[in-house]
Amino acid sequence: MKSIRIWQLAIWTPVLTIGYIICSKIGFQLAFLNSQVSPVWPPEGMGLTAIMLIGKTSVPGIFLGAFTANYLNNPHIPTALLIGIGNTLSSVLNFYLLFRLTGRRDPLYSTKGLLYFLTLCTVPGSALSTVIGVSSLYFWGFVPAEAYWNTFFTWFSGELQGFIIVAPLLYVWLHPSERFKTNLFAKVELIFWCIIIYIAGRIAFSDALPLLFLPIPFVILTSLRFSQYGATLASAILSFTAVTQTVRGEGVFAMKNAGDLSINDSLIYLDAFLFSINGISYFLVTISKERERAQKEAVESLEVLNRLKEIANEVLEKKVQERTKVIEQQKQEIDKQLDVAKRIQESLFPNKVIDADSMEIAFRNVPMMKVGGDLFDIQWRPETKELGVFICDVSGHGIPAAFLSALVKMSLDHWSRKLGHLTQSLEHIRTQITPNLKDHFVTASMVHIDTSTGKLQFARAGHFPLFIIKKSGTLVSLKPMGRIITPFFSTMSEEETYPLQQDDLIVLITDGLTEARQPDSIQMFGEDKLLELISSNRSKKLTDIRDVVFDTILDYSGGMEMIQDDLTLVLLRYKGEGVLA
Repeated sequence: MKSIRIWQLAIWTPVLTIGYIICSKIGFQLAFLNSQVSPVWPPEGMGLTAIMLIGKTSVPGIFLGAFTANYLNNPHIPTALLIGIGNTLSSVLNFYLLFRLTGRRDPLYSTKGLLYFLTLCTVPGSALSTVIGVSSLYFWGFVPAEAYWNTFFTWFSGELQGFIIVAPLLYVWLHPSERFKTNLFAKVELIFWCIIIYIAGRIAFSDALPLLFLPIPFVILTSLRFSQYGATLASAILSFTAVTQTVRGEGVFAMKNAGDLSINDSLIYLDAFLFSINGISYFLVTISKERERAQKEAVESLEVLNRLKEIANEVLEKKVQERTKVIEQQKQEIDKQLDVAKRIQESLFPNKVIDADSMEIAFRNVPMMKVGGDLFDIQWRPETKELGVFICDVSGHGIPAAFLSALVKMSLDHWSRKLGHLTQSLEHIRTQITPNLKDHFVTASMVHIDTSTGKLQFARAGHFPLFIIKKSGTLVSLKPMGRIITPFFSTMSEEETYPLQQDDLIVLITDGLTEARQPDSIQMFGEDKLLELISSNRSKKLTDIRDVVFDTILDYSGGMEMIQDDLTLVLLRYKGEGVLA
């Protein structure tokens, strides 16, 4: 490894020394303020490029080149030595900052990296070289005190232009992996646009026409068309044209006879103009490169995802086939268990026939699944001529709701003993099932009818009103106060009494009937439409009315498989005389 380092030094040191001297000759040709101070200093760009491409091996060649070039221009060893050190340190410092801040050597790789390059990775090195160089010239009397700051800004401006214009150009065109790979037609096109930029620059930096903006569109077009190759080449050609025209005394930045602006000052102002144009072209390139990388990465990511998807599909297909058999077996077992659960829940409902004096009764429950959360119960006491009806709706569907409805059934013990204690029974239900409610709630209603007198008592906990359809078709609604059954507050139920008359039809429902929807529609069947349907069939037997209601609702919903909630209907018709006033 050590012998390789020596061979590298042996090869690159003389090459870089000669290259630095040649580049410095170009800069010294523009040294109008002082023989060693140029507003355009290409060697710094060459030095930075050498460090970016070769590394630390290039440092001796850069130093020897800087020292020799300055000594040949002004044979004073102390100043030549200090200026050589400053020139070398400026390139080293800027490269260190570039690599430290961006993690890359390419100054045009990203917009963030370019922003760092144009500011933090060029200004510090330029300032360091300027301070060392100008101060050494001042110390040994080559720069008078009154010219110090003018010399300072001239030197600083030249260093910046070397880094900003020359370094990207050399890095892009000399980097082994950045070869300009394109067809002959594209190469001819690039040469054509370079000629156009040169001509436009000659026109813009002349006194003939006020067309300073003329080269800008061509620089932008070349940058976008040929990426970093076009941007760096276009910037270099425009800079070369602008500098040579300005030195000749032509263009808006040139020294005028009537003014007091020197050629050196003119070049400093020109540097500011070129910095703006070059910055625009570089940013356009980096933005387009970032977009291309993002698109490429997206395509690569998509290809990887597709490959992973294919592999996953193959694995999943095998697992699906294996699991399907298991799931089918489990489904069969679950279906058996649900059938058992359905039979158990059906046992919670009243017997099919309830023979109560002076009352005609019909009811039906259709769960959305095999089991549901609707529940009703009917208690008949022949010895006291009392009829009690309970109906409730547990929030949710399926097994959880069915489990809670079973708990509600177990909590009806107080009501079954005292059918007339409606509000107390509703509160008793709440206290019994509260530990298991959690996020669920229950709405419920209770009806007590003294069939010998026709006295009806009604209480509810957030459930539907009690609907009574008279023989004439008149609708009566009982709406006593009562809050839903939750763990958070009591029901505060109240009772309402109503004297039944002969052939009064009592209707108890759950919301599955009123909220039935047509397929692909949000239109509900509705409470009014349901009551109208029952009222229009009120003269029929209750079992016939029940069947008409369910046939209509199921047809409206699109069939048994399309219902979206449990359906429950209880119909009672009072056949007694009704002695209450």
